[in-house]
Amino acid sequence: DVLCSADDDEYSGLDAYFWVFFVLWPVLVPLAFLVLLLSIRSEVRAQRVRATARACRFLWRDYDPGFLFWEVVDMGRKLFLASLVLFIQTDDGSSKLLRLFVASVVSALYLAVLALARPFKRHDNLYLACTANLMLMCGFVLGVAIQLCESAAYEDMCHTLVGFDSARGANEFVIALTAAMLAASLLVVLFKTVSAVRMPTIRLSSSGRPPVLTLPRTCDFHGFISHVWRTGQDQTHTVVRQLQLLLPGVRIWLDVDNLDDVGRLEEAVADAMAFLVFLSVGYFKSFNCRRELYAALGSNRPFIPIQEADVDKGGASIEALKAECCEHCDEPAPSRLPLLLARVFEEAAPIVWVRGNDFQLVSLKAIALRMLRHSPYYASRPAELAGGVMVPRHSGPCAFSGPVTILVCRANEGAVGIARELKTAAREGRGSTASAGAVAIRDAEEALEGVNAAPLSGRVVFLLYLNDKTFLDAGGAVARLVQAAMDRRIAIAMVHEQDPTCGGVPF
Repeated sequence: DVLCSADDDEYSGLDAYFWVFFVLWPVLVPLAFLVLLLSIRSEVRAQRVRATARACRFLWRDYDPGFLFWEVVDMGRKLFLASLVLFIQTDDGSSKLLRLFVASVVSALYLAVLALARPFKRHDNLYLACTANLMLMCGFVLGVAIQLCESAAYEDMCHTLVGFDSARGANEFVIALTAAMLAASLLVVLFKTVSAVRMPTIRLSSSGRPPVLTLPRTCDFHGFISHVWRTGQDQTHTVVRQLQLLLPGVRIWLDVDNLDDVGRLEEAVADAMAFLVFLSVGYFKSFNCRRELYAALGSNRPFIPIQEADVDKGGASIEALKAECCEHCDEPAPSRLPLLLARVFEEAAPIVWVRGNDFQLVSLKAIALRMLRHSPYYASRPAELAGGVMVPRHSGPCAFSGPVTILVCRANEGAVGIARELKTAAREGRGSTASAGAVAIRDAEEALEGVNAAPLSGRVVFLLYLNDKTFLDAGGAVARLVQAAMDRRIAIAMVHEQDPTCGGVPF
């Protein structure tokens, strides 16, 4: 139990060193961590991290803000199991079962609290912690079995209580069971880690890591989303809920979640880092929406405009929205109208809200990227956002993998322009092996119906631009050539126009 005795003259002077180091490590270090966390708790919970909080991120970054002190609790558990448990029966505790029993109970209680509290931000960290504590508890329980079988003080207990004829059999069983638990735990942790890494959450393209969601000192929300209920309520709720899934920890002010007093709208706008304005029909007619606009203008909040383009869902063109703004936004002073128009429509192009699967994800990533660019953390580190953001296992940047021939119909107005954009973008495609010269644009009528047409080679695609005039050409060439492409089993790439001013209509 004891390597040296205080009664021995050779070691009599070690008592002082023992108590000094005991006070330094098991007492002062946890207390110092506790004091640090107490001093920064308001910053961390408000996500306004300053120098001190940033320097001790290792104490709190893995835990939810509600469990800020969990690291101190876990450190106390480790210190108890690794050292303080030795103070139980100091004379002959190593030959007794009490230490193992107490350690087993403490480990079981901690595992239960850990599973119920779920203090970690990431699920894979929780699974790893639970697995490690389960194995530790099993280790203490198995230690009881080994103690019963190996100690002469418990004669015949090995067979009577444990079921083994000798200590060797008990040891072999413990080794085999421990190896099986290790293998099973590693498989579970590996599966959960891979699942967590592939979770559909937004990450930085430059590093693959989740973004840092630091707030300015004067703000409690990352964004305030302003909308008119009649034509924008459902869409904005979808925007906020999806962003909360894609950016765990993001705080966006939404009326149904945070509105307590309509008279304090201006304060709520000033409490947000960015002002998200959802542009739909009737937005500028709403008195409260205009209040929010003027408050964002007065507090100089960055604007992130989001446009509903689907007319059937309350959308409108930019020109129509501008006209509505000019008609209704003449208070408190008409002279501020040009500034308001510039902030809403001209400072940054409005993000078009699209509903369809991966297209909706593109809209959400654009919103998230603009919010991150206005955060204090990335304002000083713009290079980290230079590559944009991405979501694992979702469609990312595309590129041509070889020579491509794009067929376009001259009667399909707009298709030629899109094909030329693709040809130009081939030079910039990430991982592309096709240069702009390897992308050929050919007239579909000449290639499919021409008598002396050159044979088609490489990958051939018929580009079809869809708007309200696609199949209304006078000679019916578009429909005829689409049918010809289908007959020759040529792939048809459909490009659906979303902007109503360019003829965008529901699919």
